[in-house]
This record gives sequence, C-alpha cells and structure tokens, in this order.
Amino acid sequence: MTVNALGPEPDAFKLLGAARQDLLVQLPSSGGRRAALHVLPEASIEFTDRVGHGLVVRVEALGGATEVRLSETALRAASTSASAGITPLVLLSCALSGEALRAEWRPQRVGHAQLPSQATLDYYSRLHRVTPGSSKVAEELAAGHDVMVVGDHGCGKSALVANVAEQRLDQGDGVVWLNMSDPADGPASIVLALLQQDSSATGEYLVVLENLHANLLVRNTLFSCLERLRSDFGLRLQVLATSWKSAAALLRHGEPNRALKSVLAEGRQLINQLLVGSRLDDTARATVRSLAQNDAHIALTAMELYGTLGRVPTEADLEEHYTRAVTGAGQQEALYRLACLGVLEFQMAVREAGRLRQPLEQLRVAGLVYLIDGAYQIGPRRRAQLVMNHARDRWDADQRWHRPEEIVLMHLHHGGERLMKATLSRLDLLVSPDEARPDSLYLLTSWDILIRLGRSLRSRNAADPTWGDNLGAAVFAASALRQLNHPDAWEEIANWLRARWDYADPGCLLPEPVDGETADYADFVEIQQSMVEEDTLLGAEPHLAGMVAGQLDTGRMYRNWVLGLLLGFEGSAPPQHYDESRVKQLVEVAARAREDDGNFYPARVPWVTARVVLGLCQADLRMDHPVVRDACNWLMRQVAQGGPFDNWWRSGTGSWNREEATTAMCLSALVRAGVEMRPGMQTAHAWLMGREREWTIPGREIDLSQVLEANLHCTATAAGTREHLQTLFHRMRTEMKNPTLLPTAPEERLRIPFVAAQLADIVWSIVQMESLKLYGDLFNHRPPEPPEVPQQRVAPVPAESPNRKLLTDRQLRAWQRGVEQIEQAIREQIAMRDGPVRTSAMQEAVDQLVNDRKELFVLTELLDGEFDVDPLARIDALGRRICEETWPELPWPDPPTQREPER
Repeated sequence: MTVNALGPEPDAFKLLGAARQDLLVQLPSSGGRRAALHVLPEASIEFTDRVGHGLVVRVEALGGATEVRLSETALRAASTSASAGITPLVLLSCALSGEALRAEWRPQRVGHAQLPSQATLDYYSRLHRVTPGSSKVAEELAAGHDVMVVGDHGCGKSALVANVAEQRLDQGDGVVWLNMSDPADGPASIVLALLQQDSSATGEYLVVLENLHANLLVRNTLFSCLERLRSDFGLRLQVLATSWKSAAALLRHGEPNRALKSVLAEGRQLINQLLVGSRLDDTARATVRSLAQNDAHIALTAMELYGTLGRVPTEADLEEHYTRAVTGAGQQEALYRLACLGVLEFQMAVREAGRLRQPLEQLRVAGLVYLIDGAYQIGPRRRAQLVMNHARDRWDADQRWHRPEEIVLMHLHHGGERLMKATLSRLDLLVSPDEARPDSLYLLTSWDILIRLGRSLRSRNAADPTWGDNLGAAVFAASALRQLNHPDAWEEIANWLRARWDYADPGCLLPEPVDGETADYADFVEIQQSMVEEDTLLGAEPHLAGMVAGQLDTGRMYRNWVLGLLLGFEGSAPPQHYDESRVKQLVEVAARAREDDGNFYPARVPWVTARVVLGLCQADLRMDHPVVRDACNWLMRQVAQGGPFDNWWRSGTGSWNREEATTAMCLSALVRAGVEMRPGMQTAHAWLMGREREWTIPGREIDLSQVLEANLHCTATAAGTREHLQTLFHRMRTEMKNPTLLPTAPEERLRIPFVAAQLADIVWSIVQMESLKLYGDLFNHRPPEPPEVPQQRVAPVPAESPNRKLLTDRQLRAWQRGVEQIEQAIREQIAMRDGPVRTSAMQEAVDQLVNDRKELFVLTELLDGEFDVDPLARIDALGRRICEETWPELPWPDPPTQREPER
C-alpha cells in the first residue's frame, strides 16, 4: 500500500494523497462495475485548522448517499498498525459503520464477511434437506421478515442458511456472510463487504449472521449499522441469523426494528429426511437415529460409512474415522486442542496457532480439520466430543497436555480482548442454549475494571518491583499481573523475590530472608501486639489453642506464612518461568516445617496453616499428598480434640485477619485441596454467610473478597456472589479514582494487590464454573452405553403382563418429563464435580453418577416399548435419590376398571 510505503512521519499532504490513491485502487473498477456501496472517485483532500486536515469521501447507493471525513489523525493511527490490516478502505468501513474516529481511536482488526469456501458449501448441500423448519424459514423470508434459525448443536442450522444463501445468489441477490465466532466480525465487516462486492442485480441483499450468540456484545451496534444502511442508502437488507434459543429470547423483547422471527430447526426432522433417501432398512435407520442423538452431521457420516463398512458404524468407528491419518504427537496435540475448543464452539485463529500451524495444515489436507474465515475448526460439537474421547482413550497418556477447561482458559487469555469480552458477555446473558440468564453475573463489568486494575498495578510495579520490600504485596501483585497477562511485570517481581529469599539448602527448615528481614516482618510484630490485646480481653480464659501471646515465636510464624506465599508464587508461575526445582524444594521444606499434628506453627493461628495449604494447592498438590492431607485433617479437628475448629475458625490474632476472613480462608483451602463439603464445613459456611454485616463494611475489602471466593468454592455457583461482586468492583473503581489510606486497617499495605489477585481468581473461577455447567459432562465423560442392570425390583402396583397401555398417554408424558429431570440433574452434578480438583471421593461420586446415567438410558429405552411397572419403580427410586426433594409425585398405573378415557 502507498500509505505504508511512506516514511515514519509523512507530512499531511503526502499522507492524505497516498490514502486517496490506495482507496481508489482497492475499489471495483472497469467494465462499468459498481459496488453495492459505491465510492465516488472524486475524494477531496481538505485542509483546515478548525477541525484538522482530512480526506472527504462520498459514498452512494441507489437509494441515497453520504459524505465521510477520514481525519489525518485516524489515517496516521491506521498507517502505524499495518499488522491489523487497517487500509484506507477498512478505515472508511469503520467510519460508515458508526465508529467514532476520534483522537483516542485505536485501530482493531476488521473481519472479512465472506461466503464459506466452495468445499464447505458443497458439504452443506449434501447435508441439507427440506424440513418443516426450512419451509418455515422460506415463508418468513418471503413475507419480508428478518429471521433467526435456532436449534440444538448439529441440527443443520448452517446448512439451512447456506441453502438459502445459494438460492439468493442464483436469483441475483447479494450475500454478506458473517461468522460471529470471530470477534472481529461486526458492523465494519458488513460495510467492507458491501464496498467490495458488486451491486446485486435485484437490489436485494441477504446478511447472514452465523452464531449470533457467540458475540452478543456487538448486537446493538450491529443492528444500528444495518438500520443506518437501510435509511441512509436505501439498501434493501434482509437478515438471516443462526443462534441459540436463549439469544433469540434476548432479541425478541428488544426494539421492533431489531426483532427477528425465530424458527426452530430440529435435528430429528433433518435426520428423518436424510434417512428417507437412503437404502438402509428399518433396523439400520433406528440404529443411526440412536447413534446420531439428533446430530445430523453424525447421521450423514454414519450413512456414508455404511456403504464402506456394510453396517451402521459404532461410536468407536466414528472416532477412528474422525482421527484417521493422525501421526505423531504434534498432530495429536493440535487435533486434541482443537476438539477441546470445538466443544465450546471456539475456533483457533491462524495467527494464534503458533507452533501448531504446521500440524494443523497437515490435518486440514487430510480432511480432519477445516480452515474457515481465517480460523481452524473441527466441525460440529459432537464430532469434537468424539475426537476428545478417542484422544483420552487411545493416545499416550503423557500426550494429554492439559485438561480441556485449561485449554479453553488459555485460549481466552491469548485470544485478545475482544474474544474475552465476547465470551464474558455470553456467560453474563445466557445460562444455556435454551435459557437466558435472569440476572447478570457482572463478568463483563468485572473484567473491564480488572483490566484497569492490572494497568495500575503494572505502573506501580514499574516504579518499584519490590513493592517497598513487602513480600505479601509483591506476591499478590504478581498473581494479579500474571492472570491479567503482564508476564514481563511478573518477571520483574520474580527476579527480586528469588534473590531475596533462600530455601535451597537441603536441610532448610523454613525459607530464610537474604540481607535481613523484609519490610512486612514488621506487620507480624504488630500481630503479636494484637494477640496481646486479645489475651487481655479474654482475661483469665486461655486461648483455645492454649498459647498466650508472650509465647509466640514471631519469626517462625512469619516464615511459615512466607512458605505458603512462595509455594503459591512458584507453583502458579507462567509456563516460561516455571522452575520445577524451586517448587520441589519448597514442598520438601513444607514437609519438614509441619508440626506433629499436621498444622503449621502456630496452632493458635489457623490462617497460617490455611495459607500453606493454599500454596500447596497452587503447586498442584491435593489430599493424596500427606502434607496436604494432614494439614486439612488438622483444620477440621474440633477444639476438644486439639484442633482449631469450633463451628468456624477463630483468627487467634485479634483484629488482624478477623474470624470472617480466617473462616473464609480455611474453607477455600479445604475445598481447593479436595475435601468434600462435610457437615462441619457446611456449618462454618452458613455461619460465614450469616455474618454479612461484618464482611461488607467499607474498608474490609480483603474480607469481602475472601468470603466471595470461599462461597464460590463451597456452593459451586455464582448465584450468591453477583451483588457483592458488584459492590467490590464499585469500591475498587472508586479507589482507583481517589486512592485512600486506611491507617486503622492493619492489612492496608497489601490491600489493593491482594484484592486484585482475589478478583482475578473469582472471575476465572466463575468463567470456568459457568462453562462447565453450560456444557455439562461433555468434557470428560462418554455417552452412556446400556449396562447390565439387576432385574429384581419391588413394584408398588403388580401387573399381570407387559402392556404398552399400562399408563395413559398423559401419565406416560409425566414419567418422560421425570426422566428428563433426572438426566438434567445428573448432568449438573457431574459438571459441579468436574473441575480442576478431582479427589478419589469426587471420582467415586462421578463414577456413581455415570452408572446412574447408564441405568437411566436403559429405562428410557424401556418406556418407548412395552413395559410393566418394574421400570417405573426403578425410575422413581432413581429420581428420589438423585433429585431429592425436587422429585415430584408421578402418576402410578390405575387398576384397569378405574381408568378414565383420554380427553
């Protein structure tokens, strides 16, 4: 481009002249061609001191015209961002789409709204069939409505839309296609496509918004742009979108001109139509339906493999087919990562593939992955699941690399700010593909404030990476900076910290400071004084642990606390800075430092032990490690048995680390270590949540953040966190605007970095938790296979013989709804246990739920045929155990003489 060829600081006249030349070169030319949005070649350069120099461009269509002014400031910003591909034509698209190109404007990549490749369209053509859903779409479009096709994964939404798009192209309409899974696709992408494609013969344009739910953040600007194109240029645009049902519900109640008519596409209907034209017999068709599970893509593959195998393929056959020709660890890792992302409908952009680019290209050539709109993807969600199953079962265990949710979180970290915001917006608004969220989780707001906190911490760190020689403040700041993608700032802290503390001696009992005590040792001198004051208030009554303040070894207590911080710091280091030898040394120090009871000195102060346990957890140790197990067992030991627990945990340090913060820290340590919620922990959690008036007092943000984290761990839900999270972020926003010091708060020196680190932990925990809930057990558990189940059950009502009419139709529907309730409950309970922490007890619970699901699969099949009362008794017993008090009373068969006729 001419603009890019200019020097670093071209004068205004050269810059504007080069931009005009580049703009005209990029436009359709010759043969009387005219773009849908036509740029007149007489772009004028305007010099003025009042509003600044600029390039005035006139754009017109058959129904209207407008002038756009591209300022010198915006052109300079675009020319210095060649990597973003912001040419003058793209800049014009941004301006026409409604972006305000002010002085602070910064260019971002604009996605290209292009049709899928011919190979993809050919595949969609093979998959598509006329169904009631596709006929309804045709009717609504013919009536002039904008339409949204909604449905489950694999139901053929994209194939339906592709069929419509090809029909519209055949009749002379223009088509603009956006895949909203790319966060760069938005309003400017539509305008750019209209500037580059020829004017349609009919004057009609179809705008396809595929996967609209993937980026709900831009929905308002997207529809505002479409309305501007209709009103300013008279363009006749019609929208055809695909999305989840829950996203459709959000738009249904919006402004009238943004409402889309929802049409349901059902995979079952499409599969039936695919089978009609096949040569399969009835038995084979039934097997395909069962195998496909309403995923039309799986059904089509199964039908094609039938011709090769001479039988309906099994899931194992499908897994082999979708992983054929995969050779070497590089291809295995690339396909596995792409499958993990595909389950969540994420793609891997070419620019993010890095070292996996070559194996991904090899997989693309082999037909195992696809390159669409600049991103690699594996195909429908169910296919991704089958690939994951195969990888976990067949490939070397050492090649599993990361758990799927970790891969997703890394993808969000590296995918850029727009991908992060799009994902957080989706989690904020949607519970599932079928349900919109009634109350926001404030994740998007939280992230915006976290970004600002990260920048503030980075600025403070640049001035002093030792944080005033305060170990606690430095470690918590490093944790926040690592999670907010500032690895260079983390490294600056690491260089100081690793030189400041020594624990390399094989006989080292506790970490030792180099060149004297760090500044925060003085805090522990204050802690001892706070303990003296607590003892004075207690009077003659000794402290629960039997230690008085005068007996405290302050240095030993401080270095045990430091041990926990260093374990957490090294255990969670960024991959490029992770030092396994340091982690190993610290774990060995912890093994030597623990007391005979399993605690870490002093027993009077349980939050020291909790801090070490949290550090060990960050070093990937859990209850199967003896140091963690003994420490957790001690934390749960009653006071009468020499432990610290008395329905909750007392701080032992007076006003420093109050009882609420101590209890929250102990609960978080126990749950993260893999201890299941015991009655005592439930009691402590109830006590903690009942102390809301204490931990919400302004100035106690450390307590508030610890309570929010503990509540997330204990409940595995963000439901009780939303309002308090909003409160905490509001206070942090105020703090950044008007910093305040609270001299009466002993933890003041580390308040901001600690809260920032806690908030980052909370946001990531909610993202992971909501993702696991949203996608159920797809990550780690295979579809059920019919097991052998015992047949001896007690039936409440005897039946003489199997009878399909044992229940009336109304009664049968009630039992079928009950089966669906059990299935949903099992899915949610597995998801709640399927996080990064997996103890043997949790694994046993998951295994039991998987077996329950297998039994339910068999019972569901029985309800579809002739049955006696035995399956009903088994379903009822399963429902009472799984759903507990939410299980309804279902209708049992009436004696034949008492049955009423169906109405």
